[in-house]
This record gives sequence, C-alpha cells and structure tokens, in this order.
Amino acid sequence: MIGLISINYKHAPVEIREQFDFSDDQKSDFHNILKNNYDVEGLMILSTCNRTEIYFEYENHIGQEDKLMHAVLKALVDFKSFNESLSPYIEKKTNKDVVEHIFRVIAGLESMIVGEYQIVEQLKDSFIFAEKKKMLGPIINRMVQKAFETGKFIRTYTNIDKGAMSVSYAAVEKVAQKFDILKIKTLCVGAGETGALSIQYLNKKGCKDITITNRTFSKSDKLANQHNINIIPFDELKKTLELVDVAIFSTSSKESLLTVKEVEKIVSNREKEILFIDLCVPRNLPKEIGDIERVKLINIDGLKDTVNTNYNKRKMEVVKAESFIAEFLMDFEDWASFRQLRPSILSLKNQFDELIDLDTEKCNCCNKSLKNCDKFSHYQSRLSKKFAGRLIQQIKKVSNNGKNEQALEIINQIFTNGN
Repeated sequence: MIGLISINYKHAPVEIREQFDFSDDQKSDFHNILKNNYDVEGLMILSTCNRTEIYFEYENHIGQEDKLMHAVLKALVDFKSFNESLSPYIEKKTNKDVVEHIFRVIAGLESMIVGEYQIVEQLKDSFIFAEKKKMLGPIINRMVQKAFETGKFIRTYTNIDKGAMSVSYAAVEKVAQKFDILKIKTLCVGAGETGALSIQYLNKKGCKDITITNRTFSKSDKLANQHNINIIPFDELKKTLELVDVAIFSTSSKESLLTVKEVEKIVSNREKEILFIDLCVPRNLPKEIGDIERVKLINIDGLKDTVNTNYNKRKMEVVKAESFIAEFLMDFEDWASFRQLRPSILSLKNQFDELIDLDTEKCNCCNKSLKNCDKFSHYQSRLSKKFAGRLIQQIKKVSNNGKNEQALEIINQIFTNGN
C-alpha cells in the first residue's frame, strides 16, 4: 500500500546524503518518472540535511511490495546517477512500518537532535509542495495529516522538545569547547533558520564579535539588525575569513562556496588556526580543506557526541512519545485496513443495483419497468442499504476490519471478480 526509502544520517554519511538531495524541480521530475513508468499513485519527498526520504503509494499493487520497491530504488539510483551499491546506506519500509516511521520523524525521535522542531516545518513544506503539484495519493495524504496530529499531541503532552537543541546549538557547543567564546571573532554564512539559530546561540554564550553574510543582502541585513551584529556583503567573504576565528556555514547552496586553493590562500594571510563548521547538505565546503595546515573542519556528522548527550537527557520523554505513537498508529491502521475493503463494498452495492436495472418486470401500480417506478426506486434504495449493510458488517467481521489479508484476498475475489 505504501513504501519508504530513507537515506538518513544513521546509515549514510554526509558524502552519500548530499548526492540524494532533491530540489523542488527534481521532486516533480522524479514523480513523473515513477507515475509514468511504474504506476506509482502517490509520492512525497522529504529532503533535509540529515535525510532524504521517498514516500510512495501503490494501492493497486498489493502483494507486489518487493517488486515495486526494487523498481523505485532502481529509478532513484538512475535518476541520481549513483554508481555504487546503495543498499548499505538505506532503510526500506512498507505499510505499517512506514506510518510508524513518519510518526517518529515528526515527533523528533528520528532527528539527530532528539525533539528538535525544525523537522516539523520541513515536513510541512514537503507536504504542501507535493499537494500543490498533485503528487499525493489518498493514503499518503491521510498518513501525513495524521502524523501532524500525532506530533502536535506528543509535543503538547511530553517534554520532548522542551529546551531541545538543534545542530546550530551543537555547533556552538563545539566552538565553546575549543575557544574562549567571549574573545573570538565569528562569521555566520547563511541567513536561513539554521544560520539564525547559530547567531542566537552565539549571543547566549556571550560571543561579542559576530558577523553575518548571505548572498541575498536583505536577509542578512534583517538578522543583523535583529541581533545587533555586524554584516558584510557576500563578495567580502574570503577577505573576512582572513580575520575571524570561526566560520559557520549554513546556506542552501548546492555547490561548494570555497575551493581548496582559495582556503590555502586565506590561511597563508593569517597566523592563527581557523575553525570551519559546515552544517549543510550538500556541503558548502570540500572535505579536502580539512587537510590544510591550521584548518580545522567539522561537518554535520561531526556533532554526534553532542547529539548523544542530548539523547541521554531525553530517554524518558522518548518512552512517553513512543507510547502515544502506538495509540495513533492503531487509529491509522483501522482506517487503512477498512479502506482495503472499499473495492468489495462498492462492487457489492453496484452489483445489487445492476440486478435491479436489468430486471424488465413491470410494476403493478404504474405499469412502468421497476427501475423507472418512483415508488419502487425508493424501496430499492432502502432495500439496497439494508442488504448491503448486513453483508458489509459480516465482511468486516470475517476480515477483522480488513486486517486479515488472507480473508481480504478471498473477499475481494468474490465481490470484485469480473468488474
């Protein structure tokens, strides 16, 4: 019914994840490939710094999960021109496991920073885009709506996100471990949510000298005024890097912002070591700059020690959240299972009505055919509802509301065969 291919920070390092980053245009293109070649009926792609997740729907392919999963996986590898084996880096899930996974994702249980809220906005953006482009199927649509409901409930009735950290926080913690943060000069490159959080945490730690730059000057200007920090035009980036102690990169650029040669030149014009922190996927900085003398490079995967501390603090809240997820999962399962009975139920009603329509017997009261008699038409409607209602109750009982796959297969064969 639904499938998931997840390439996330737990199994795939940043150099793999960045190859599977999806722009909005690529999401549309990939949807067209799956729809036209594999009859996938719904698609949503979540693409963040820590994960790329492809949720797909295949309601008319029940029993072909493995075959379709392989097809979607092959289409993904071809689409991204990935030449290695992707198997070591992915999680594959179907049906109930997909639903449980997305409930955990939106609650922040699958995030690198447990409980962080940014994933909610990211999932919302992915959902709105897929909805706008008419990529969603009814099951994914309902699943994501239920996920939002689940996440809201968990964040209301647990402390999973109370004081929750972010990758920006983890980055600033790294800076504080290495430097006297009151005395350093810091440059934040990028004015999005991650960049704004980096500035916020630096301020809280007491950093006095913070500068921001961004390709779109108006965005960085707004943050500079809000936090009373310095601002430079983006074309002064390299010159400014000769003067700062720390540079935190968090832009949405799909290409490296600096080359190895450019960094070597920057380092040659300064005496002290410089710390680069790259929070981006795809990365803003090539990994080779970490080999340059007097350069320390940390990417997003280098923050896991801080992440583990965060997880240990939140273990009890995770347990609470998981118990709530189990309850919401049961609600969705009931809906999804009953949905599988719909073809039989609709076919049953249609077959009953067709039998009446084919009947040529005349009505005694008006001498019209039964199907054209107003009185009989009303009686037919009542009879159809009563008869179908009783049978539907028996179908639901025998199939455990659609959860018994063996019974469901027999029922669908009986009532939909030939229609």
